Amino acid sequence: MDTRNFFKFIYAIYNGYHRNINAMCDGKLDIEDWGRVLAYKRKAFEECAFSYYIVSQQFRDKVGIYYNKFKESLANYEKSHWFDCDFDINKERKRYFEQKYHIIRRREITLACDFLEKLLNEPKLISNNDKKVSNELFHYNLNYNEEQFKSIYTFLVDGKYLESTTALNDFIYYFSGKGDKPKNGLKWIDKKVNLAQFIDTLCNKEKKKWVIAELIFGEDGLRQSNGNTVYRKNDNNPFEDLKNTLKKK
Repeated sequence: MDTRNFFKFIYAIYNGYHRNINAMCDGKLDIEDWGRVLAYKRKAFEECAFSYYIVSQQFRDKVGIYYNKFKESLANYEKSHWFDCDFDINKERKRYFEQKYHIIRRREITLACDFLEKLLNEPKLISNNDKKVSNELFHYNLNYNEEQFKSIYTFLVDGKYLESTTALNDFIYYFSGKGDKPKNGLKWIDKKVNLAQFIDTLCNKEKKKWVIAELIFGEDGLRQSNGNTVYRKNDNNPFEDLKNTLKKK
């Protein structure tokens, strides 16, 4: 499981206090920018938490641990005096940024804590839908016919992207949900960056495309790999050509 987004938010919440405050005071870090980045990490944290809470009991235990940690942090804020008065940036510059820092930090911890509480307090809902949701996370829902799927499959196998021993029915299941769920995932034998580009091109409308790809191919860091190709505009994307040919079938 790729739980990095879960722990990136936690690290940002509980580390770098003095470094960030000093950078804000020195004008090297904008407080609003820091807040936006923290909010982005919190949203990625929530997506990661939901995805793996459903499929992993071990991860559910971690959710409980960090939920309690967040609750403790919020309780400490209730005892603090950071929000009792306003500070003048011209007279108490450091205090001013410390207060702004804590306002944003408390907000993000509150939102994250509320999200985890919903997961923890709906065990029956999670349990009843566990199999259904787990299966949904193990396949895409591409709306292609059998001939189109066979074209994609042949393209990937002949191009030495996909292991040649892959069964066509397994491939169709993982990209449509049709048929029986295979016992094993798919094996991508080319570069990870090309897998990321393939997923981003063919499955760009899927909400959890990177989570699903990790579960199918056993590869993590695909979102980051794809991000590394965005600026390389001159690179040829063979999967874009493939996608265009599918429209004609």
